[in-house]
Amino acid sequence: MYLDRDQMLVVLNALPDPVFVLTETGLYAGLYGHADPKYYHDAKDLLGASVRDVMPAEVAESIMEHIQEALHRNGLLKVEYPLSSQQVKGLENSAGPGGTLWFEGHVQPFPGLVDGERAVIWVARNITRRKQLEDELLEASQTDPLTHVANRRRLMEVLEFHFGAYRRYRHPMALIMFDLDHFKQLNDRFGHLTGDRVLRCLCDLCRQDLRENDLLARFGGEEFMIVLPSTTAERAAQTAERIRTHISTGVAAELDEELNVTISLGVSELLETDTSLEQVIQRVDDAVYQAKDEGRDRVVVNAAG
Repeated sequence: MYLDRDQMLVVLNALPDPVFVLTETGLYAGLYGHADPKYYHDAKDLLGASVRDVMPAEVAESIMEHIQEALHRNGLLKVEYPLSSQQVKGLENSAGPGGTLWFEGHVQPFPGLVDGERAVIWVARNITRRKQLEDELLEASQTDPLTHVANRRRLMEVLEFHFGAYRRYRHPMALIMFDLDHFKQLNDRFGHLTGDRVLRCLCDLCRQDLRENDLLARFGGEEFMIVLPSTTAERAAQTAERIRTHISTGVAAELDEELNVTISLGVSELLETDTSLEQVIQRVDDAVYQAKDEGRDRVVVNAAG
């Protein structure tokens, strides 16, 4: 049994994902599949239009490159790409999901010519939910579950990146380490649940004094580190002092007036003599111990090689 043309169109239009026929010059020559408005916008108005006319230049050029690559390899090409209806002329006000969506495109040559041109079949599958799950898993693998700041693994990745940039281009980077003073006594007096609340509050207050590209990470227990790109030890010491002052008053104001929470901070920076990250980490750790020896609730800078 063979299906006639009308029956084949019924089958094609019942497909769950949209199927585009795109010519070598970027014309939308065909559109099939079921445009479920929960996952896709109705793109029938694109038929006869050019990719370059309806897409932003950089998006259009990327699509054209994928078309050429599929034709050149004469086989299936898989690509992942983000796109929103606001980027496509004619779809701005159409029904469909909002925001930027992620698609997996299956692109392969069309057997024969379409209007005298070589063409490809482009199946677009919405993978936005999968991308969201991947991002959530990545975030979870890099985040401390209690304080929701970066964990030690993420910290070391960022430090390695900045250490490499310093070794190649001498881009400065400063490091702050701080430790809660008398945290064991706080836990013993108020309980571990209060101790956890203090750690979370401390991180919230600390982030208020940091720039967007600074990284706050939990180094272990009640120890935290802050990575400050493009910053010298002198500038980092000013940031550390703001954080010290903020926390010494802010935690009690946020949680309980009876809480007396202070921190001891150490500051250092990358030096030309550093051959490993361990050296700058050791310097900043030594500075924290010095701050504690000198009475706690203070900032100590250790910029010596």
